[in-house]
Amino acid sequence: MTARAAVAAVLLAAAGCGGPSHPPPAADRAQVVVELEARAKEGGRGPKGDSGDSYSSAGRDPERAKNSARVDYGDLPDIAVMLAGPGLPDGGPAPKASRLRIGPDGADHRLLLLGPAKSTVLTLENATGAALTLGCWGGGSDGFVATVPAGREAQATLSAPGSYELTCDERDDVRVTVIVAPTSWAALGRSNDSVVFDGLPPGDYELVVQAPRLPEVRRKVSAPAGKRTTVTVRPSVNEMEFAK
Repeated sequence: MTARAAVAAVLLAAAGCGGPSHPPPAADRAQVVVELEARAKEGGRGPKGDSGDSYSSAGRDPERAKNSARVDYGDLPDIAVMLAGPGLPDGGPAPKASRLRIGPDGADHRLLLLGPAKSTVLTLENATGAALTLGCWGGGSDGFVATVPAGREAQATLSAPGSYELTCDERDDVRVTVIVAPTSWAALGRSNDSVVFDGLPPGDYELVVQAPRLPEVRRKVSAPAGKRTTVTVRPSVNEMEFAK
């Protein structure tokens, strides 16, 4: 097996959607397939605490609740899928660079994924007609504030694993989750797709899946040598469950 094959993560269409199959792992390697099964949103309420009324027990803005109610979780483009655990080598497929464009209609992503390396760079593009002040803070020890002039770009680095929220002083509609993965074995997927981690050392890992405006889900995954382990994830506003 080549080094490139050993660290490949391939984004495939889910079974039944016409996507290509993936070859089984080598005898001394493991493979984990995470199927992101779409489930259409039910009801018109946002996540818990977003009531859409003038009062919310979580203290959230009613307009944010309305925006959440319009999200179709059956067609979700930004889902972070990550593996963590001992024995994972460096060289996984987590992106070392990511880009966020903010235009007149808001941000072009609701969630961004970065690898844990210190060289990971987040590029912020301001495609509006006025300067924007962007702040990014969260559970990790990193964070930043950047002022980006109109029509210009700025770069920032986040290296501490964790979940961050990027906001804009001038735009209430810009709220983006930025995930710094715990290891380099991470990739972005979308509803009705699969993320395949190939060439893994056999072992027990923790699978972490996070979708915009939904709680993260963690599950223990056993990946034996020479076998494919498949886990199905169903993200929706009403539930986010795992089924073997």
